[in-house]
Amino acid sequence: MPMIRVAVMESFSEQLFNSDQAFSFINFASIGHLLQNASQDPQESLHYFCDGMLMSNFLSRLTGQHISRVSFDFTSIAPVVFLHAEQHRKRVFLLGATPRELGGFIRKMKARYPQLIIAGREHGYFRRDETDKVVQAVLDSRCDILIVGLGAGRQEDFIRQVKRRGFAGVAFSCGAFIRQEAMAQGAYYPSLINRLNLRALYRMYREPHTILRYLLVYPANFLRLNYLLVRRRLEIHITPARKNNAHPVHS
Repeated sequence: MPMIRVAVMESFSEQLFNSDQAFSFINFASIGHLLQNASQDPQESLHYFCDGMLMSNFLSRLTGQHISRVSFDFTSIAPVVFLHAEQHRKRVFLLGATPRELGGFIRKMKARYPQLIIAGREHGYFRRDETDKVVQAVLDSRCDILIVGLGAGRQEDFIRQVKRRGFAGVAFSCGAFIRQEAMAQGAYYPSLINRLNLRALYRMYREPHTILRYLLVYPANFLRLNYLLVRRRLEIHITPARKNNAHPVHS
Protein backbone atom coordinates (compact mmCIF):
# COMPACT_ATOMS: atom_id res chain seq x y z
CA MET A 1 0.00 0.00 0.00
CA PRO A 2 1.56 3.36 -1.03
CA MET A 3 2.14 6.18 1.41
CA ILE A 4 -0.78 8.64 1.56
CA ARG A 5 0.30 12.27 1.86
CA VAL A 6 -2.18 14.95 2.90
CA ALA A 7 -1.43 18.69 3.11
CA VAL A 8 -3.39 20.31 5.97
CA MET A 9 -3.46 24.07 6.48
CA GLU A 10 -2.74 25.23 10.03
CA SER A 11 -5.07 28.22 9.69
CA PHE A 12 -6.58 30.60 7.15
CA SER A 13 -4.97 33.85 5.99
CA GLU A 14 -6.06 36.39 3.41
CA GLN A 15 -2.59 36.02 1.91
CA LEU A 16 -3.89 32.79 0.37
CA PHE A 17 -5.95 34.88 -2.07
CA ASN A 18 -2.68 35.84 -3.74
CA SER A 19 -1.81 32.21 -4.44
CA ASP A 20 -2.98 29.97 -7.26
CA GLN A 21 -3.82 27.13 -4.89
CA ALA A 22 -6.89 25.00 -4.37
CA PHE A 23 -8.44 24.33 -0.96
CA SER A 24 -10.93 21.87 0.40
CA PHE A 25 -12.14 20.90 3.87
CA ILE A 26 -11.96 17.67 5.83
CA ASN A 27 -14.00 16.28 8.67
CA PHE A 28 -14.55 12.71 9.80
CA ALA A 29 -17.12 12.22 7.04
CA SER A 30 -15.21 13.59 4.04
CA ILE A 31 -11.84 12.15 5.12
CA GLY A 32 -12.84 8.82 3.53
CA HIS A 33 -13.02 10.40 0.06
CA LEU A 34 -9.73 12.20 0.65
CA LEU A 35 -7.87 9.05 1.65
CA GLN A 36 -9.20 7.14 -1.32
CA ASN A 37 -8.24 9.87 -3.81
CA ALA A 38 -4.89 10.60 -2.19
CA SER A 39 -3.93 6.94 -2.32
CA GLN A 40 -4.61 6.97 -6.06
CA ASP A 41 -2.77 10.25 -6.59
CA PRO A 42 0.23 10.71 -4.27
CA GLN A 43 0.87 14.15 -5.79
CA GLU A 44 -2.32 15.56 -4.27
CA SER A 45 -2.84 19.09 -5.57
CA LEU A 46 -5.31 20.29 -2.93
CA HIS A 47 -4.61 21.71 0.50
CA TYR A 48 -7.12 21.00 3.25
CA PHE A 49 -8.56 22.87 6.20
CA CYS A 50 -10.05 21.15 9.24
CA ASP A 51 -13.80 21.50 8.90
CA GLY A 52 -15.20 20.97 12.39
CA MET A 53 -14.01 21.02 15.98
CA LEU A 54 -13.54 17.24 16.18
CA MET A 55 -11.05 17.14 13.31
CA SER A 56 -9.18 20.28 14.35
CA ASN A 57 -8.88 19.03 17.96
CA PHE A 58 -7.77 15.58 16.77
CA LEU A 59 -5.02 16.91 14.53
CA SER A 60 -3.98 19.51 17.09
CA ARG A 61 -3.44 16.76 19.67
CA LEU A 62 -1.72 14.56 17.11
CA THR A 63 0.72 17.23 15.93
CA GLY A 64 1.19 19.19 19.13
CA GLN A 65 0.36 22.48 17.40
CA HIS A 66 -2.86 24.43 17.19
CA ILE A 67 -4.78 23.75 13.98
CA SER A 68 -7.79 26.01 13.54
CA ARG A 69 -11.29 24.96 12.62
CA VAL A 70 -11.95 26.49 9.19
CA SER A 71 -15.21 25.92 7.31
CA PHE A 72 -16.71 27.42 4.18
CA ASP A 73 -19.77 28.92 5.80
CA PHE A 74 -20.79 32.18 7.43
CA THR A 75 -19.52 31.05 10.85
CA SER A 76 -16.00 30.92 9.40
CA ILE A 77 -14.32 32.09 6.16
CA ALA A 78 -17.24 32.62 3.73
CA PRO A 79 -17.69 36.30 4.79
CA VAL A 80 -13.94 36.86 4.36
CA VAL A 81 -13.97 35.33 0.88
CA PHE A 82 -16.96 37.30 -0.39
CA LEU A 83 -15.88 40.59 1.21
CA HIS A 84 -12.38 40.20 -0.24
CA ALA A 85 -13.85 39.49 -3.67
CA GLU A 86 -16.12 42.53 -3.45
CA GLN A 87 -13.46 44.94 -2.18
CA HIS A 88 -10.75 43.80 -4.60
CA ARG A 89 -13.06 43.41 -7.59
CA LYS A 90 -12.29 39.70 -7.87
CA ARG A 91 -14.45 37.73 -10.28
CA VAL A 92 -16.29 34.79 -8.68
CA PHE A 93 -17.65 31.64 -10.30
CA LEU A 94 -20.28 29.70 -8.32
CA LEU A 95 -20.95 26.01 -8.95
CA GLY A 96 -23.44 23.85 -7.05
CA ALA A 97 -27.00 23.20 -5.82
CA THR A 98 -30.12 23.13 -8.01
CA PRO A 99 -30.80 25.94 -10.49
CA ARG A 100 -33.46 27.37 -8.17
CA GLU A 101 -31.26 27.16 -5.08
CA LEU A 102 -28.32 28.68 -6.92
CA GLY A 103 -30.46 31.58 -8.12
CA GLY A 104 -31.75 32.21 -4.60
CA PHE A 105 -28.24 32.06 -3.20
CA ILE A 106 -26.92 34.59 -5.72
CA ARG A 107 -29.76 37.01 -4.94
CA LYS A 108 -28.91 36.69 -1.25
CA MET A 109 -25.21 37.32 -1.87
CA LYS A 110 -25.87 40.31 -4.14
CA ALA A 111 -28.07 41.84 -1.44
CA ARG A 112 -25.29 41.39 1.12
CA TYR A 113 -22.40 42.24 -1.23
CA PRO A 114 -23.89 44.57 -3.88
CA GLN A 115 -20.56 45.11 -5.69
CA LEU A 116 -19.76 41.39 -5.90
CA ILE A 117 -18.86 40.34 -9.45
CA ILE A 118 -20.42 36.98 -10.39
CA ALA A 119 -18.37 35.98 -13.41
CA GLY A 120 -20.32 32.77 -13.99
CA ARG A 121 -22.62 30.21 -12.46
CA GLU A 122 -23.59 26.59 -13.01
CA HIS A 123 -25.90 24.31 -11.05
CA GLY A 124 -24.46 21.12 -9.59
CA TYR A 125 -26.73 18.59 -11.29
CA PHE A 126 -24.94 18.33 -14.60
CA ARG A 127 -24.22 14.88 -16.04
CA ARG A 128 -20.77 13.33 -15.92
CA ASP A 129 -20.45 13.67 -19.68
CA GLU A 130 -21.08 17.42 -19.34
CA THR A 131 -18.10 17.96 -17.03
CA ASP A 132 -15.77 19.17 -19.78
CA LYS A 133 -18.33 21.78 -20.81
CA VAL A 134 -18.62 23.07 -17.23
CA VAL A 135 -14.84 23.13 -16.83
CA GLN A 136 -14.60 25.20 -20.01
CA ALA A 137 -17.29 27.56 -18.72
CA VAL A 138 -15.14 28.20 -15.63
CA LEU A 139 -12.07 28.89 -17.78
CA ASP A 140 -14.03 31.12 -20.19
CA SER A 141 -15.37 33.19 -17.29
CA ARG A 142 -11.85 34.38 -16.39
CA CYS A 143 -12.80 34.14 -12.74
CA ASP A 144 -10.32 34.79 -9.95
CA ILE A 145 -12.14 32.75 -7.30
CA LEU A 146 -13.92 29.45 -7.94
CA ILE A 147 -16.37 28.11 -5.34
CA VAL A 148 -17.50 24.51 -5.89
CA GLY A 149 -20.27 22.76 -3.97
CA LEU A 150 -20.73 19.28 -5.45
CA GLY A 151 -20.38 17.11 -2.35
CA ALA A 152 -17.29 15.39 -0.95
CA GLY A 153 -15.23 13.63 -3.58
CA ARG A 154 -16.92 15.02 -6.67
CA GLN A 155 -16.12 18.65 -5.88
CA GLU A 156 -12.45 17.88 -5.30
CA ASP A 157 -12.29 15.91 -8.55
CA PHE A 158 -13.79 18.88 -10.40
CA ILE A 159 -11.28 21.30 -8.89
CA ARG A 160 -8.42 19.00 -9.92
CA GLN A 161 -9.72 18.93 -13.49
CA VAL A 162 -10.01 22.71 -13.64
CA LYS A 163 -6.46 23.09 -12.30
CA ARG A 164 -5.12 20.57 -14.82
CA ARG A 165 -6.78 22.57 -17.59
CA GLY A 166 -4.92 25.72 -16.56
CA PHE A 167 -7.12 27.56 -14.04
CA ALA A 168 -4.78 30.00 -12.29
CA GLY A 169 -7.13 31.43 -9.67
CA VAL A 170 -7.94 30.32 -6.14
CA ALA A 171 -10.45 27.48 -5.75
CA PHE A 172 -12.50 26.50 -2.69
CA SER A 173 -14.84 23.56 -2.22
CA CYS A 174 -17.92 24.45 -0.18
CA GLY A 175 -19.97 21.26 0.29
CA ALA A 176 -23.64 22.02 0.89
CA PHE A 177 -23.03 25.71 1.65
CA ILE A 178 -24.88 27.10 -1.40
CA ARG A 179 -27.96 24.96 -0.78
CA GLN A 180 -27.98 25.63 2.97
CA GLU A 181 -27.77 29.38 2.55
CA ALA A 182 -30.43 29.36 -0.17
CA MET A 183 -32.89 27.54 2.12
CA ALA A 184 -32.19 29.70 5.21
CA GLN A 185 -34.18 32.85 5.85
CA GLY A 186 -31.26 34.44 7.67
CA ALA A 187 -28.09 32.73 8.80
CA TYR A 188 -28.13 28.93 8.53
CA TYR A 189 -26.71 28.49 12.05
CA PRO A 190 -28.35 30.55 14.83
CA SER A 191 -25.80 32.62 16.75
CA LEU A 192 -26.31 30.66 19.99
CA ILE A 193 -25.74 27.35 18.21
CA ASN A 194 -22.55 28.72 16.72
CA ARG A 195 -21.26 30.12 20.03
CA LEU A 196 -21.84 26.78 21.78
CA ASN A 197 -20.22 24.81 18.94
CA LEU A 198 -23.38 22.75 18.46
CA ARG A 199 -23.38 22.99 14.67
CA ALA A 200 -23.30 19.22 14.12
CA LEU A 201 -26.31 18.65 16.39
CA TYR A 202 -28.19 21.51 14.76
CA ARG A 203 -27.51 20.14 11.30
CA MET A 204 -28.82 16.71 12.34
CA TYR A 205 -32.00 18.45 13.51
CA ARG A 206 -32.25 20.60 10.38
CA GLU A 207 -31.22 17.89 7.89
CA PRO A 208 -32.08 14.42 9.31
CA HIS A 209 -30.34 12.65 6.41
CA THR A 210 -27.03 13.63 8.04
CA ILE A 211 -27.71 11.65 11.24
CA LEU A 212 -26.25 8.38 9.94
CA ARG A 213 -23.20 10.27 8.72
CA TYR A 214 -22.42 11.55 12.20
CA LEU A 215 -23.30 8.33 14.03
CA LEU A 216 -21.77 5.76 11.67
CA VAL A 217 -19.40 7.33 9.14
CA TYR A 218 -17.59 9.54 11.66
CA PRO A 219 -16.57 6.65 13.99
CA ALA A 220 -15.65 4.38 11.07
CA ASN A 221 -13.38 6.98 9.49
CA PHE A 222 -11.88 7.87 12.86
CA LEU A 223 -10.79 4.24 13.25
CA ARG A 224 -9.52 4.11 9.67
CA LEU A 225 -7.49 7.28 10.16
CA ASN A 226 -5.91 5.96 13.35
CA TYR A 227 -5.11 2.64 11.68
CA LEU A 228 -3.27 4.38 8.84
CA LEU A 229 -1.34 6.55 11.27
CA VAL A 230 -0.32 3.61 13.45
CA ARG A 231 0.78 1.62 10.38
CA ARG A 232 2.66 4.69 9.10
CA ARG A 233 0.72 4.64 5.86
CA LEU A 234 -0.39 8.25 6.26
CA GLU A 235 1.80 11.36 6.32
CA ILE A 236 0.15 14.65 7.23
CA HIS A 237 1.94 17.85 6.21
CA ILE A 238 0.95 20.84 8.34
CA THR A 239 1.30 24.05 6.33
CA PRO A 240 1.27 27.47 8.02
CA ALA A 241 -0.99 29.86 6.11
CA ARG A 242 1.66 32.58 5.94
CA LYS A 243 4.66 30.43 5.08
CA ASN A 244 5.70 28.04 2.35
CA ASN A 245 7.30 25.41 4.58
CA ALA A 246 5.40 22.36 5.84
CA HIS A 247 5.94 20.02 8.76
CA PRO A 248 5.28 16.31 8.08
CA VAL A 249 3.63 14.24 10.80
CA HIS A 250 3.32 10.46 10.72
CA SER A 251 1.78 9.66 14.09
